Amino acid sequence: MIHHRRRALRFLALLASALPASPQDLFLRDATVIDMTGRAPYRASLLIRAGRIAAIGNRLAPPAGAEVLDLRGRYLLPGFADMHAHVTFPRGETPATYDRAVSEQVLRMLLAHGLTTVRNPAGPPVEAARLRDDVRAGLVPGSRILTAGTPLNGGTQMSGEAIAREVRRQVAAGADYIKVYSNSRPAQTKAAIDEAHRHGRQVIGHLQNTDWPEGAAMGIDFLTHAVSWSAAWLPEARRAAYAAERKRVGSTKARIFWLEAVEVDGPEVSRVIESLIRHRISVDPTLIAMKTKFVPSEEYRGVQNASLAPEPMRQTWVSGGYTADWSEADFARLRTVWPKPLAIVARYHRAGVLLTAGSDLPNEWVVPGISLHQELELLHEAGIPAADVLAMATRNAATARGLGGELGTVEAGKRADLVVLSADPLQSIRNTRAVEYVLSGGRLYRPAALWIPPR
Repeated sequence: MIHHRRRALRFLALLASALPASPQDLFLRDATVIDMTGRAPYRASLLIRAGRIAAIGNRLAPPAGAEVLDLRGRYLLPGFADMHAHVTFPRGETPATYDRAVSEQVLRMLLAHGLTTVRNPAGPPVEAARLRDDVRAGLVPGSRILTAGTPLNGGTQMSGEAIAREVRRQVAAGADYIKVYSNSRPAQTKAAIDEAHRHGRQVIGHLQNTDWPEGAAMGIDFLTHAVSWSAAWLPEARRAAYAAERKRVGSTKARIFWLEAVEVDGPEVSRVIESLIRHRISVDPTLIAMKTKFVPSEEYRGVQNASLAPEPMRQTWVSGGYTADWSEADFARLRTVWPKPLAIVARYHRAGVLLTAGSDLPNEWVVPGISLHQELELLHEAGIPAADVLAMATRNAATARGLGGELGTVEAGKRADLVVLSADPLQSIRNTRAVEYVLSGGRLYRPAALWIPPR
């Protein structure tokens, strides 16, 4: 089999050198390729033609007329994917006004940071689909979008038929996915899943009232965030106290108690993990959105990081957001238990849960682009090896979306969504930040041409 693969690669190399150049030909010479197939890094050149990887090999020669880019000493990987980024930016109070200009700026920032694909897990259905289509048509530079519409958040008055009508409305508007939110009760969640699947749409769940194993058994396709904050994850003896704490201090501050009470290696968390494995459900932990809120630090809230965000986005953070009423004692309690979410995510990884990477922008101090790299660093801090973290942002993301034949690895025939780094990310995960070039559908971008950080 290895012999046949080598012979096929030699054939592709000869074919590429024999064919005349087309106007789209780009020849990437002598890169260190980290192809995310499981193969060790290797030196090779790539021919990019008509938006795809036409050939890869260490004996390739550029066709006459091709644009040649020397990548000696650089590292080439599949483009990164942010699987949880709200790129359709809302301005103002509820009902918020969709801000197209800021949304386009966000997409440029994401692409400048090496993110060639983004999953928008909630947004205004018509406007989100229009923005997605404009990016795909080349009218707007930025990460390609897969989008959901307005989250279905249950409530006592929303019947199964009303949910089905809303799903049909979003499908007609062009939604790629349906989003089910935390207040959705089990019967409502099931109604959304069943109707979405009838229309060939997958369902993303930010679940709490519906427990994760319940949603998994119903057929939900993706789950978001590292934990659900559901009482069912806690030892039975702590659940009543958690409910009382929620009534006393509110749901956000009660998360401190939840983290104090949850047992990382307990049977309740094991039950959740078993359901994820059994039903093959992917999870994007969004640790960065938790840490920026709960573990304040200069690294995230300081001027150097926050000033990178668009001004209208920064203005939504000045109130302090979800933790504005927390005391220093509250933050101190949270810091003590902060390792628990990381440990739970590490358990997911060890068990074989399909993990992807997401930032959950524009939560407080979650800056477009750089936050995905910060997420990768937190996943590595949790104890996940750098190669596996890179897979979460590339191959796993493509696999979770059913696009493994098109994206996620560097292989001949796949779409040329690629990132070129000036430093080795396997030596230090922080080197994913060292983006020198980005290719989206074969089109070459330099980060500074997409977005210049404010001075």
